This record gives sequence, structure tokens and C-alpha cells, in this order.
Amino acid sequence: MNNLQKLSITLLSGVIAAICAMPANAFQVTLGGTLVPGKGVFSDVPGATTIDFESGAPISGPVVYSSPYVVSGSQFALYGTPNNDLTKYLTVGSFSKSVTITFDQLIDYFGLYLGSPDSYNSIALYKDSTLLKLFPGSNFVGNSSVYLNFFANSDEYFNKVSIFSQSPAAETDNHAYRFATLETPPAQSVP
Repeated sequence: MNNLQKLSITLLSGVIAAICAMPANAFQVTLGGTLVPGKGVFSDVPGATTIDFESGAPISGPVVYSSPYVVSGSQFALYGTPNNDLTKYLTVGSFSKSVTITFDQLIDYFGLYLGSPDSYNSIALYKDSTLLKLFPGSNFVGNSSVYLNFFANSDEYFNKVSIFSQSPAAETDNHAYRFATLETPPAQSVP
């Protein structure tokens, strides 16, 4: 095993340990999805809907992206194509420091293919304007490109995701989400 492989295993072990150390009611974060050659990694979560940016980012409807910048290829010092991805993708940090994705319903899952996690990238999950959890990029550094899956318990359902990058860039593709199934209280019988 070479030094790079040892370093990768050590870093991945640290990420897994940090995730496992989260309290039971915390968001669950997992790594992985399905690789589609030339298109990157996609979510394999049942019931998830994927936005692949081939037609741009939605700016109206049930999912709205604020200030999306969709690109293809790489531009030196601005953005770089995620591994195994020759398609269009979203970049943050090159032209704006953030993008916010707003859902018209609560969701229990969000996933994305993150091109090259950096310490200056972060992902925030909100319910309306209340920050529920901030995931700093330093949690994922060491993965050259990784599919991140964020799962919420019923008391953590969210409807807004913000991706931040203080420097060029956070490159993401194949965003996936799943609307939460809200429990309906049983009907009350009238005596």
C-alpha cells in the first residue's frame, strides 16, 4: 500500500468516526452513490429526485436555486470538473459565494456529488430561516470527489440548503432530494 492510499484510508476513517460520533438525533451523513461513467455519481436513495443541471438549475417550481452558475469543463483558478463527470454542474465561489436551494415542501433527504471538498466549502441545512446544521468542508477534505447523502429524522426535516465557498470553488452535480412523508394525525371520532 502506497503513502497516498494510507493517507486516504486514514482521512476516510476520520470522517467515518466523526459521523459515527454524532448524537442519535443528529442528521445522518453517508458517503456513496452509483457511478455513471462520464456523468459522475448519482444518488441511489429510493424515491429521490435528481437535478443533473443539463437543462440548467430550476429557478421556479417546487425547487428553486438562487443565483445558480452552471458550467461545463474546467477554467483554471475558477472551477474544475468533478471526477468522472463530463456533464454540466453547479459551481459556487467563482462568481458568487453561495447558492441557496429552496424547496416548497419539507424534505428528509438531500444528496450531492461534491467535486473536490475544501476546508473553505460548507453546506447548511435550514427549516425556513432557522439553521439546523452546518457541515464544514473540513469534514470531507481528503475525498477527491464524493457523493454526500444527508438524511433527517422527522424532527429535523428541512426545506432549504445553502452551499458556500469562500474561494473558488465548490463544484457539485447530481443533486437529489426526497420530499418528507408527513404523518397525518388520526381522525378524532365525535361521540
